[in-house]
Amino acid sequence: MSLFQRAFLYVTRKRAKTAILFLLLTVIATLVLSGAAIKGAVKTAQLNVRQALGGIFTMRQNTSDSSKWESQKVGNFGYQSFYMGEQLSVGLADMIMDKVKGIRGYNASAISYVVAANAQGKVLELLESENGDGGLGGILGSYGDFASTVTTFADTNTEFDSYFTGGYLELVEGRHITYQDKDKVMLSKELAELNGLTIGDKLILRMSEFKASMTGKDVEKTQVEVEIVGLFHATAKSSAMLSNWSMDNALYTTMDVVGQVRPEVLKEGYEKINFYVNDPAKLPGIVKQVNALPDIDPTDFIVDVDTGDADAVMKPLENMDRLVSILVLLVVMVGAAVLYLVLSGRIKERTSESGILLSLGLSRKNIVCQYLAEVVFIAVFAFAFSIFTSGIVARGAGERLIDYTVAKQEQEGNGEGVGTIVDGSTIVNSSDFAPVFERNETLTKIEVNIPISGIWILYGAGTGIIFLSVLAAGLPVMRMKPREILALMS
Repeated sequence: MSLFQRAFLYVTRKRAKTAILFLLLTVIATLVLSGAAIKGAVKTAQLNVRQALGGIFTMRQNTSDSSKWESQKVGNFGYQSFYMGEQLSVGLADMIMDKVKGIRGYNASAISYVVAANAQGKVLELLESENGDGGLGGILGSYGDFASTVTTFADTNTEFDSYFTGGYLELVEGRHITYQDKDKVMLSKELAELNGLTIGDKLILRMSEFKASMTGKDVEKTQVEVEIVGLFHATAKSSAMLSNWSMDNALYTTMDVVGQVRPEVLKEGYEKINFYVNDPAKLPGIVKQVNALPDIDPTDFIVDVDTGDADAVMKPLENMDRLVSILVLLVVMVGAAVLYLVLSGRIKERTSESGILLSLGLSRKNIVCQYLAEVVFIAVFAFAFSIFTSGIVARGAGERLIDYTVAKQEQEGNGEGVGTIVDGSTIVNSSDFAPVFERNETLTKIEVNIPISGIWILYGAGTGIIFLSVLAAGLPVMRMKPREILALMS
């Protein structure tokens, strides 16, 4: 009788022991294959994040030089500081695009706050944010129409706006705004529906009466009629200092519009320019080339890689990848140890059988191969069954692990304050009050699938571990001579 026949007969007759070994191998294979599937999904998600958020560098004004700041009296309300250094401009951005290869687009942006009304002059009804404003809205109601102001972005190309490229906003109707547009605007679909607006309708933007009283401006002279060309929708929740400044109430337009409504914004120019590169891996080299351009004076401009959005999304994924790697390693080590102990006990129970086979002239190699064939026979079915169980486990575990790592990251926080320190004074920009989005669920979402390569690796590595476990478990008995085994039996 061949060793394979003996192995088959043992497995089919010892059903209880076969079932125990089958369950053990299934559990180990399920956990290992689930971990490998989650790691693969995390790697794919990290690649998606690098493509969406990793290929960005930002140019800002170097506001650290106090001599470039100018304070102006604002009526009876005190003083307002303006940065009078070299401005960021479209011409500067175009020059960089021409001289440095590998940049696919840019967006220069500034933030301000205006009052929006429909074509009949009725101020738009605003959406209430879920987080509220801590009662500030009621207090600000006493300041004229200040509570009707909305966050307004002056962009050169909204398609490359960080909220759109980051997946926080998506265009649902119409088109994006470009630098060539004049008197155009975008708003949220929810705000448009609340006020009965659609593509092609007109809005009137103007300075708030409260701001006009501070600066001595005539509100009527700040009015600009704009046409709605696009509607967007927020894919994630956001928070703002005031409910009326939330992203649901925000507008996108161009600098010429904002400059007429709020002349001081035109005086200061764009706050930053975001550049987007074709290949995120070449980002450091591109930034180095930009910094080396003779037209870029480091006393006027700062070029840096803003990884804040990417880090916020990547950190949970990196933590999850590290956690899954540790868990997979522990499962392999503990699983191998348990498998060795189970096989060692089974082989010791079969000492008499080994002695009889040796006395019949069978070699030790033949007996060990029989034990190995028994385990491999069970493992083939256990590993096949684990393909289905690991799919269920991996999807459930993946969702819980990403929620755990994100929650831990949010608890740690970033500890950043508002404003920039210049010679001991805190300078607060409009962008410091811009809406802040929660993590992007789309980018951190992982799609877990069991790859074919993972199944082949499972069978190959699993067979290797089984071989070592059987060899280690059978070594003490196989080193004994038939006479010694028979003596033990007697």
